[in-house]
Parts: sequence; structure tokens; C-alpha cells
Amino acid sequence: MNEQQLDQAIANLNRQLTPEQDLWSALERRLDVKTKQQSPLWLWATAAAVTLVGLISWQLALLPGIEKTPQASVSSAEMLLLQVYEQQKAEQLRQATGIADGFDNWQQQLQVWDQAIAQVRHALSFYPDEPQLLAQLQHLYQQQLSFIQKATLQQPIAIS
Repeated sequence: MNEQQLDQAIANLNRQLTPEQDLWSALERRLDVKTKQQSPLWLWATAAAVTLVGLISWQLALLPGIEKTPQASVSSAEMLLLQVYEQQKAEQLRQATGIADGFDNWQQQLQVWDQAIAQVRHALSFYPDEPQLLAQLQHLYQQQLSFIQKATLQQPIAIS
């Protein structure tokens, strides 16, 4: 049913139809009970949120040199993850001697991870040092490294 058909069906409804009983009184009682039960909790949550926003605004006003626009630079935590990951990825790819059976499209899968990593890194440019984004970035890196290890035949590491 498209929007025009829905509008037509609504227009054709019988306007004289009335409900068998008034439901508003029962709903009103339920709403009053829920509102009374949740009022102190909402009051405390609102006060905490206002306090948090005030503290963050106060810190941003006092700290010089902090940009108020999304950062284009890379955070230190993200940079550390990136450096460690790139070193490990380069080492795994350098040691690869072939492709394991069943992984013919392994480079396409690496591109999918690279796209996902790029999206998380883009989000981090707006929210640097966001713990959940950093954890997701690390998880994606670990998945990709694990996949490279499974998809490629690695030469044995020589211990000297």
C-alpha cells in the first residue's frame, strides 16, 4: 500500500465510529504511577548531566589551545594503535610465502577491513580518545591480522 492509498483508506473510514469505553482514565492512572516512581531518578540524572556538561564547558574554556571543532589530527592512542598494527601487518605480509587453500579472495576481504578501519578512524577524528571507538579500532586491527595469518602461508620465524 502506498501513501496515496493509505490517505484514501483513512478518508474512507467511518467518522461516526466511537470507542466502546473511555481508555483515557486508565492510561492517566498508569502514567501518574510511572511518573511518580521515576521522578527522583530523572531529577538526579538531569542534575548529573547538567553538571557534567558544565564541567566539560568549564574545562574547555580554561584550557588554552584546545580546538572546539572536530580534530583533524590523529589522537595519541589512535596513532599508537596504527603504528603497532602497521608494523605487525607489514611483518605478516613480508613473511607470507603463499595463499592458503580457500582464501582466493583474501585481498578483497582485506579491503573490507580497511574500509571499516577508515570509517572508525573518521569517527575518531570527531571523537578522539573515545574508548569504544578505540576498542572497535583495535578489534578490527586484530581481526585483520588474524585473517592475514589464516589466509597466508607464513615462512617459519628463524630464532637466532
